[in-house]
Amino acid sequence: MTGGYISRKLHVPSAVWTQGGAKLINLPEKGKCVAIIDQGLEELSKASKDFLRASQVSTAGLNGTGISRAVGERWLRALEEWVQVCDGVVGNLGKKLGVGDGGASKKAAGWGNKVSRTFDRMTNGKSLDSPASYVQDLAGLFQDVQFLDDHHRLLGSSMGSYASMPIDIRTQIEARLKRTSEFFCTVVIAFVVQDLGLLLDKYAKKGEKWLNE
Repeated sequence: MTGGYISRKLHVPSAVWTQGGAKLINLPEKGKCVAIIDQGLEELSKASKDFLRASQVSTAGLNGTGISRAVGERWLRALEEWVQVCDGVVGNLGKKLGVGDGGASKKAAGWGNKVSRTFDRMTNGKSLDSPASYVQDLAGLFQDVQFLDDHHRLLGSSMGSYASMPIDIRTQIEARLKRTSEFFCTVVIAFVVQDLGLLLDKYAKKGEKWLNE
């Protein structure tokens, strides 16, 4: 990969992220955050595929008149569990990452503690201080989350899986997807942009030094 655009005109080369010597703060917490989110997304992706398949069958079975309530409710439950992942991350890691308010409901905090214990067993003492591993995991996370774009597009369409869904279920699903967008904006993107700022500054100084030589 050569890098990627973070706006229509600003391209960040991959060398910015892979340069050595950059001191990124709170890497263990960020690594845990990314791993927990990715684990939750893996489960949500499975539910998404089940929903899209079932909605096609449901619509066909109803002679194109609409999606059954049961199909929508199953997808809604999966999204509710995913939102608990988001709230658990904020409640357990938000303060250390400098994002969110550091508070969470007892339900979300309990879920977050459960995931943290599971994650600790998975890592089994492995180091989370590696910038290279952090960058690699971030790339995987942003790749994995893209399936949610399909749902945003479908919600804005007059046809497809959401067009004939019961309105109360659709409204609740829209709220959970909006919460997901807010979570990525205020938590994940927040600390990624902070790191990117540090890396760009270091990269620019290296370029300036090279030009002066």
